[in-house]
Amino acid sequence: MRTARTAYWRWPRVLAHRCGGRLAPENSLAGLEAAAALGCGGVEFDAMLAACGTAVVIHDETLERTTNGHGRVADVPWAALRRLRLRDSAGAVTEAPLPALAQVLDTCARLRLMANVEIKPSQGAEAETGRAVAAQVDDWARASRSVPLLSSFSDTALAAAAEAAPDQARALLLERCDESAFARARGLGCVAVIGNVDSLTEIFIRAAHDAGLGVACYTENNARRGRRHLALGLDALITDDPSHFVSDAAN
Repeated sequence: MRTARTAYWRWPRVLAHRCGGRLAPENSLAGLEAAAALGCGGVEFDAMLAACGTAVVIHDETLERTTNGHGRVADVPWAALRRLRLRDSAGAVTEAPLPALAQVLDTCARLRLMANVEIKPSQGAEAETGRAVAAQVDDWARASRSVPLLSSFSDTALAAAAEAAPDQARALLLERCDESAFARARGLGCVAVIGNVDSLTEIFIRAAHDAGLGVACYTENNARRGRRHLALGLDALITDDPSHFVSDAAN
């Protein structure tokens, strides 16, 4: 799969959502293996802090939906979280463990997968999570010579990430593709915006580029629409169904 090398975006054009999309349990090491085997050049995943401060890869603030655990991630130490097992898309418990951020990053380096790390703070821990995750990603990127992208919906988390790892690229996540967010993104030192595909338009794509920002979208699972947006200048898309896109000549 070809990596986009434009003035706005220097990463793969297709990123598997939450490590592997529907290829494996959400945010799992198995998902990374499946994404790489399929031919993905990059993955997106979520990083949150456990009670002890260890960064773990999970989307929800609570454990019930995606694991066989209970309670808030922020209230449970890594020593307990590491014993949990992930659920599949049907809710069945699998053998896949809940991974630490370090495990996911090291697997990305081994598989040569670009890492889009979404800083996903639990409530009230925006700055702490931004600093901790960015510092860890920065150390990993320097050691592995990888080129990650940090992203978040939280301005506070992104500002803290910028302080901890000023050399690492950042993107602002948007619930809606709103051009008024471009000033926020630039103020935070972001190189890109990543917007909800349901409100993505050609006008937004062009406006982001005019503002000097790369533009990606989440979560694109419609092959025809995704290819159309890529043809219109979209720099990248995040998808649960990477098989729709990785074999396309446009990638």
